[in-house]
Amino acid sequence: MSASTISNSRKKNRPASAAGGPITLQVGERRFVTTKNTMTGESPFFAALLSGRWDSNEQADGSYFIDADPDLFEHILRYLRRSVLPIFYDIKKGHDHALYLALLGEARYFQITRLENWLKNKRYLYAVKICSSVEELDDLWSESLSTDENVEYRPRWDTKEVYICPRGIDVHRGNSSACGRQCKSVRGDSEYIYEDEPVLKTLVIRKKVVFDQAACMEGLDEE
Repeated sequence: MSASTISNSRKKNRPASAAGGPITLQVGERRFVTTKNTMTGESPFFAALLSGRWDSNEQADGSYFIDADPDLFEHILRYLRRSVLPIFYDIKKGHDHALYLALLGEARYFQITRLENWLKNKRYLYAVKICSSVEELDDLWSESLSTDENVEYRPRWDTKEVYICPRGIDVHRGNSSACGRQCKSVRGDSEYIYEDEPVLKTLVIRKKVVFDQAACMEGLDEE
């Protein structure tokens, strides 16, 4: 009996995996363990492949051979497991459009319509928002930042007019309302006295990345 005949005989005699039982997929040089339910829920391709109705690329060890890039397939399997639509975004580099395009090809091949539409229509662009604000702060200050916030500081020196007490009292400096009758008597009919004082001003440009988690789950309630 030939090795091929023995192999085919083993496949026929091997009990079929239950829908929720584990199966092994050989994708390139990597192996992935999952279930039939996971693979067939949104993919007619895998529903046909794992139906047992025709040659399914099942190997002698019971695994199924899939001719695909294992690094891309990892994202396909992650999606099929939880139905969370993917975002490949880096705060410094932005979206990874090359990865989106490559994954789109896999989604089409494996007939995963929801994932294909997400990538084809570039819905991921609406799942990441950049909120920007600009403000100018005076003097010295400090703050704590969250990890999803990018802030640019542009300091500069400026001058401001500061009120001077006519009696030269330091605690009245910059606050004309602190001067009482004696100060007003010394000033008489003269104008208020001001002098220019250097002040540090900082233009603060904030950019915060906001991820819309609901966008990555869109369409689930409709299924």
